[in-house]
Amino acid sequence: MSDKEEAKHDVDYADPEEDSKTKASGLSDVKVISGTEGEVCIFKARVKLFRFRDNQWKERGVGNAKFMRNNETNKIRFVMRQEKTHKPVGNFPITEAPSCELKPMANSDKAFMWVCTDFSDGEAVLDKLAARFQTADAANEFKTAWDAAQKFNQDAKEGKPKEELVFAEAIVDLDEAHEDDIDTNKTADADGE
Repeated sequence: MSDKEEAKHDVDYADPEEDSKTKASGLSDVKVISGTEGEVCIFKARVKLFRFRDNQWKERGVGNAKFMRNNETNKIRFVMRQEKTHKPVGNFPITEAPSCELKPMANSDKAFMWVCTDFSDGEAVLDKLAARFQTADAANEFKTAWDAAQKFNQDAKEGKPKEELVFAEAIVDLDEAHEDDIDTNKTADADGE
């Protein structure tokens, strides 16, 4: 047998089962970067976010509005992504008044508006935003958390020692499927009441 023929016979043919395992495990893991690494979620509420453009309120998206606290800088910011596309629709630090001053929307106890420097489109833009909630209670919880975040950021900016800052507890930040309708304030399990 020649060297060529011998080399042909020495080829190791993989077992198809082993080959499929190798292919599957041969894929390298890809690290997903969310932009919230090094931050903890301290508040989360489902909202419909609007932006004021061309003299009217235009919908930005529905999703979870989150307050994220950076572990190194101790600054709190508002972060929101559209529920289905995960596109950022809100991303700004919660600063002291007159910026980021919550004002109730006219004729609604379930909505607030504010002005902020938003970074959700990749660059800083002065925007007027509004959030509408399913219930007045949810809107009030948002306002309470917002006011606490503003106070925390102000205290941190003034250089208060870390021991004197009032830290909100971190919450579990899991995305859940929602079947409720934020427009009509009915949940999927409500029987058209």
